[in-house]
Amino acid sequence: MMITLKNEALIVEISDKGAEMTSIRDAKTGYEYLWQGDPDYWARQSPVLFPNVGKLKNNQYTFQGQSYEIGQHGFARDMTFTLQMETSNSATFNLKSSPETLEVYPFEFSFQITYILDENQITISYEILNPSNQVIYYSVGAHPAFNVHQKRDQSSQLDFNQVKLSFDPASHYLRIPLTKKGLIDKANAKYEPIDERVLSHKDFKKDALIYQIGNQTQVSLIDEIQEVEFKIRSNRMPFVGIWSPYPKRAGFICIEPWAGIADDVSHNGDFTEKYGSQSLEPHEIRTHDFTIDIIKLDI
Repeated sequence: MMITLKNEALIVEISDKGAEMTSIRDAKTGYEYLWQGDPDYWARQSPVLFPNVGKLKNNQYTFQGQSYEIGQHGFARDMTFTLQMETSNSATFNLKSSPETLEVYPFEFSFQITYILDENQITISYEILNPSNQVIYYSVGAHPAFNVHQKRDQSSQLDFNQVKLSFDPASHYLRIPLTKKGLIDKANAKYEPIDERVLSHKDFKKDALIYQIGNQTQVSLIDEIQEVEFKIRSNRMPFVGIWSPYPKRAGFICIEPWAGIADDVSHNGDFTEKYGSQSLEPHEIRTHDFTIDIIKLDI
């Protein structure tokens, strides 16, 4: 089932599978802002990451002495959500724990995702409810891929064409490296000065660029050829990943706000001690949210 939100600026399509955005089009020109998926590069478009973000060590974790196995980015992106509410400019989806999820994730939960379209802005909120009498642990995040322009360089290889990454406020941000196995190496994290930089495919030679950010941080992707800027602002999502495939060279870049992160190389596997993980007390509700502003540039 596909849900369509529409106004004079944007047309947004969302699938009930994974409650995933599958299209963000300009209402006047029809230009597609969201990557349309290609298995030769990356088949997904804007998956929701829950109950874990990134990889777990050996794809496993332990809770109360029992071992569980779960894949990269969790299971929510592959499950069908229930549509709870729909208007012309908003939609709410829900996923609840089930015997299927309890086999790999031993926590009861209610996971609600709401999309609100307002002019050229999309607000996405993730609400997690703990209906049980025990503390639950989770991570949640987004993975939207935005179309950007490419050109061939002097060696006839594709590279991004005047695509910039910008952080506001300009500051020193903690850069957290990834290993070849997709785990973070927190011991070698370093603060880097970030303002605005031109991106190249080679920036992703070692996988995603990951930074720890604050609630006031705005991350922008600027495509000067298409004259469009994607601004991402998040709340209660203290990490951001920037990713595009390498060595394959695709015409998209992901800006990924996260409340959670991959396992550290030194992690002991205990889910309750996982770096960046969120905990939720019995019958507590917590919301994580972010906005995507799509701005036409006057270059």
